[in-house]
Amino acid sequence: MRNFGFISCLIAACFAVHFSIHSQNPEEPALPDNGSALSPSNDSGQTAGSNALQAAISADLIDLWELRAAVEKMPESEVLRLSLHDAVRLAVDNNPDILIAELEPEKASAETYAAHGEFDPILQHTFGYTKAALSLNQQLRKFAGAFMPSAIDSTSITNETTLGGKLTTGTQYAVNFNLDFEKNTYGSNVGEYGATIGLMLTQPVMRGFGKDINRIRIRAGANMKALSEAQLKLVVLNKTADTIKAYWDLVGATEAVRVYEGALRNAERLLTISETRRNIGTAADIDVLQAKAGVAMRQSELIQAFARVSDAGDVLKLLLNMHDNHRFSSITILPLDRPDPADNAIFNTDLFDESLERSVDRALELRPENTMTDLEIANALLEEERARNDMLPQVDLVALYARGGRNTFLGRTLAGIRDNQDHTYNFGIQATIPINNRAGRGAHQRARIGVRQAEERRKQAQMAMMMRVHVAARGVLTGKTLVESNHQTTLLQETNVMAEEKRLKIGISNSYQVLKVQEDLTAAQVAELQANIAFEKALVELQLAEGSLLDNLGLELTPETSSIEPVSWIESVGLLYEP
Repeated sequence: MRNFGFISCLIAACFAVHFSIHSQNPEEPALPDNGSALSPSNDSGQTAGSNALQAAISADLIDLWELRAAVEKMPESEVLRLSLHDAVRLAVDNNPDILIAELEPEKASAETYAAHGEFDPILQHTFGYTKAALSLNQQLRKFAGAFMPSAIDSTSITNETTLGGKLTTGTQYAVNFNLDFEKNTYGSNVGEYGATIGLMLTQPVMRGFGKDINRIRIRAGANMKALSEAQLKLVVLNKTADTIKAYWDLVGATEAVRVYEGALRNAERLLTISETRRNIGTAADIDVLQAKAGVAMRQSELIQAFARVSDAGDVLKLLLNMHDNHRFSSITILPLDRPDPADNAIFNTDLFDESLERSVDRALELRPENTMTDLEIANALLEEERARNDMLPQVDLVALYARGGRNTFLGRTLAGIRDNQDHTYNFGIQATIPINNRAGRGAHQRARIGVRQAEERRKQAQMAMMMRVHVAARGVLTGKTLVESNHQTTLLQETNVMAEEKRLKIGISNSYQVLKVQEDLTAAQVAELQANIAFEKALVELQLAEGSLLDNLGLELTPETSSIEPVSWIESVGLLYEP
């Protein structure tokens, strides 16, 4: 493809020459195809056409100034010099995906907090006022005689307060206090108070008995928080790896600019040599034209290289969430670190098998999927425990104790409670036993299958982790080999360029051959650069597969405490509002 651009320039130049000749001599006859072309008159015609062709091949056919101006007028912006470690730190602190994932453990904590609400006591109060006038029917009036009023007036006030709740043992309790006032015609319109205080307890002895089963939502909430923290670590790992890869892509694009700048200098040096040879009569205009075509191609490649630097910088800025007044940042990032293919601290390719085994062990220890699958199994076991308990019969012990008082005076009524004027004791048992119990048995079977699925998913995850480590390790080994191979190729092509330029100076080569060798050098330099970047990215992929990336960078993941606390109880019941 690189040769195609150069050949296209030459073809365009030849077409320009062709049309230039015909535009200057529109009536010139074409050369005959028969043997008469050997006559003296035809020889003179050929000489004239050759002179016209040479005159039309001018070094001015290609203008390099516009491309040069485009290179020199590349947009300028503020430059941020950034090391790899600083880029990673910015990503961990500012990446939107990480910021969103950091809220998940807080949501899980909120769920656990809400699960504790199952054991919060509930206060309930009921108040009622009734005033009625009821007429007696005919039978009652006849039976009562003249001394009975024809209507009954009654007034009643009821107050009932209950404090109830549930304990972690499954015990349900309710403390009830009733205070009534009533007067009516039968009582000579004398008011009477009645008060009762009592305690009712319900204790499951089979289904719903015990702290473990009653705190199962809290236990599941703790597992969900740990699971969300493992998921947060996974997001941080992935985004850190993406940031490092994007950083190396930017390094590669930046270094590619230097490669293409060197290629442009080589092409300009060839142009200078060609112009000098033309001026002393050892080269033709076509040699200068070919050299100019090479310079034009190098300038175009340099412009494209600058564009790739901007693109790679934008990708990195997106990962770092860099913005200016809520607008995407226009700053230019200048990477400071460079690849170091000689570093074997992470993975020793000379001891591939031993290094691979260590990487697999680290993956089985450090990857977040280990914790995630363990917690998935734990939650499945909790669900099985719940389902097993739900299969049991509902057998509850019920107890009630109450005492009360009644009097026309409120104080004496309350004193009657104290003196045990009225009292009630009650004890009983209530049971519900499902026949066949297919609903409970089916739910338990489903929960057991869920446990089996969770265990199989853990095995699958472990196999996937080990496979990923194997692939990443081979990528490192291949990358190291390609680095060495491309480096040797670059050294060979540098030697070829120097040799071909010397051949050109002594007249046994031409501009086209030198341009071709220069293109090969540029391709080799770009391939070596890409191999170095690919090797660094392969090391990142290996550390990601191991789960050791954060440890190797010296980063410790500590989820921040939530800035969103539960509202106060007063605000929750609507007595206070804080926007």
